[in-house]
Amino acid sequence: MMEILGSEFLEIVKNEQVLEAKTTLANFNELNFTAAFAILDQNITKQTVTRVQIDVSELVEGEPLILSLETSVINLPLRYTNALTKLVDEETMYPVNVYMIVEHPMVSQSSLFIQKAASVAAYLDDPTSVQERVKTFFADQVALIKAGGWESLVEPTTDEPVQEPTE
Repeated sequence: MMEILGSEFLEIVKNEQVLEAKTTLANFNELNFTAAFAILDQNITKQTVTRVQIDVSELVEGEPLILSLETSVINLPLRYTNALTKLVDEETMYPVNVYMIVEHPMVSQSSLFIQKAASVAAYLDDPTSVQERVKTFFADQVALIKAGGWESLVEPTTDEPVQEPTE
């Protein structure tokens, strides 16, 4: 499934025909992407829209971490049906891409960070390099969370007090 018609994609999403696979880990250090990539490979071969989700319960106390790989036509989670319906044109042929998604309060203000790993075509051409990109992306996001999250990257501003003009 290198390309899909917008209307076909929306039909799959709206009718909840996305092939989902989910696994839960107690600790990020147990994370092995072999199973996730096997599921992704199998579903790309079957040409189905896919979401592979990995829940990590122990990273930062009390905050679950959700990592997922999704095949989609736009960089939004597949569960955002309303937004997808507004943004995907039914008459357009779209390339299908593999997106990497991290959900955690410390990855962004919206608790969501999504990035394109590659097109499905590129993934099929060279799965090893795309898989390395995925592993690096998720490891970098986990390192960011452990280092204090996205807010630690924001430069502190040294705002001078605003002087009100005097007459």
